[in-house]
Amino acid sequence: MWRGDAARTANTSESLPEKLHLQWMRQYPPLKPAFWQIRQERLQFDLGYEPVVLGKTLFVGSSRNDSVTALDVETGAEKWRFYADGPVRLAPAAAAGQVWFGSDDGFFYCLDAESGALRWKVRGAPSPRKALGNGRLISVWPARGGAVVEGDRVYFAAGVWPFEGIFVHALEGRTGRSVWVNDRLGSLYAEHPHAAMSFGGPSPQGCLLLHRGRLVLPSSRSFPAFLDSQSGELVGFEFGHGTHGSQ
Repeated sequence: MWRGDAARTANTSESLPEKLHLQWMRQYPPLKPAFWQIRQERLQFDLGYEPVVLGKTLFVGSSRNDSVTALDVETGAEKWRFYADGPVRLAPAAAAGQVWFGSDDGFFYCLDAESGALRWKVRGAPSPRKALGNGRLISVWPARGGAVVEGDRVYFAAGVWPFEGIFVHALEGRTGRSVWVNDRLGSLYAEHPHAAMSFGGPSPQGCLLLHRGRLVLPSSRSFPAFLDSQSGELVGFEFGHGTHGSQ
């Protein structure tokens, strides 16, 4: 898991050796973040490569060539590469012999960790409609709410424009069967930072995390949203002035 665990704590009980030695190196081309043309310090969720490791295999996604690549951790040799139909902007999640990730094509994928074979994929929104984004056609609902896994469930979010709809999913990790989906977050009515009442909602871009029964949904430059991880119901979200739910 990127940053260590489902809570993204970046903590580990492992200790590093006193002296580190370079074993191998792979050099990939620089990435172009979704917001690279604008000065957006708070929207650098996809600035660089974010590898994760499961057993003896390292997995790394790429928005440059729409892929997830598996490498042998001991030799750096490439084991396999899988291509989606859009940029892969966030770290995959890997556990129990499976790898999960979302793409700007609007789909969420599950691969076999050993072979890279596709086990299943689900569309994050109910329509295949596309739009022009970052110089290419992508889904109107890119899956930029990065995968997080806990137990037998995997969570992700699709959609970045609240007026088009935001879709947060909990799935069975092995089968892709839907446990719940919250499709009501794009039409919250509250006071916005400009002291005006309006509809809106979170814009999920970045890795989700889980903490004490809550699913935390990063929301671009706004505050994160909090959902109950068991039911998918909104617990709290703040636009800047107005709030929904209870923190």
